[in-house]
Amino acid sequence: MSKSRVFLGSALIGLAISAVAGFAQANRVEIFGIKIAYGLPLALLLCIFSVLWLNRFFGTRFAGLVFLVIWVITTLQFAIESPSGDLVLSATWYSSAYVIAGAILVSATAMLPPMQKRESEITQIQDTSAH
Repeated sequence: MSKSRVFLGSALIGLAISAVAGFAQANRVEIFGIKIAYGLPLALLLCIFSVLWLNRFFGTRFAGLVFLVIWVITTLQFAIESPSGDLVLSATWYSSAYVIAGAILVSATAMLPPMQKRESEITQIQDTSAH
């Protein structure tokens, strides 16, 4: 697969996942008067599993690196106040944890070697490309 296809596919998926995770990290639910911040681990897991999937799907760490760069750009953009005064990543403990833990976990995950595809997946890909 060409580098441009890997770059474009990873960049588009990275942009979509980063935008969803940036908003999802602030989600909380109140149960019996206790606020549970479930959005933070959900957003981090979404990013981590997306990087692992991209690396495996494309068979290269380049896909994870592209995701990482897009995640950083999107997160920085969310942390900057817009001209209309909107701010996605406000100064809260879970936003700070999302930025710090996300930077560490996403970059570490992007550097992992891609997982090998199973024989059934390789056969299925070859059958699809033969048509």
